Amino acid sequence: MRTTIAAARAALLALPAALLLALPVALALALPVALAPSPVAAAEPCPAHDFGDGTTTLSKDGATVIYRTVPAEIAVGQPFSVEAVACRDDKTAATAIRLDAGMPAHGHGMNYAPSERKLGPGHSAFDGLVFHMPGRWQMTFDVYEGERRTRLDHAVTVGR
Repeated sequence: MRTTIAAARAALLALPAALLLALPVALALALPVALAPSPVAAAEPCPAHDFGDGTTTLSKDGATVIYRTVPAEIAVGQPFSVEAVACRDDKTAATAIRLDAGMPAHGHGMNYAPSERKLGPGHSAFDGLVFHMPGRWQMTFDVYEGERRTRLDHAVTVGR
């Protein structure tokens, strides 16, 4: 290690004085460029979605979610999945989608947390949802564009 430091010191001392004086200026000019934030990636276009029959569309505050459940009819106590596409009004895909559900009248959510499979920009499938009792459930989609969140809710009644 000492030979490496000694060699580096000797190499620096061998440089012409003008170059040694210019080195701090060059570093001062280069540092802001090196530390500048990387440019924001261009927004992805909203994905095509052809879910066929049985889709639900929710829109609020510049965000739209189009989703379907698999199976189409939700049964009490049976696992199901949700496939969703989330877009902004400017036809760009959301950067993230989150899904949760609960029973507002009872003040509780599901017994299981769904898992997400990213299918593409603004396109996800959520597996492992279970509505464990009959009644009115509220599905909540959080659509993100960077840090901005738009929450869209949809009431679903099962088992009645």
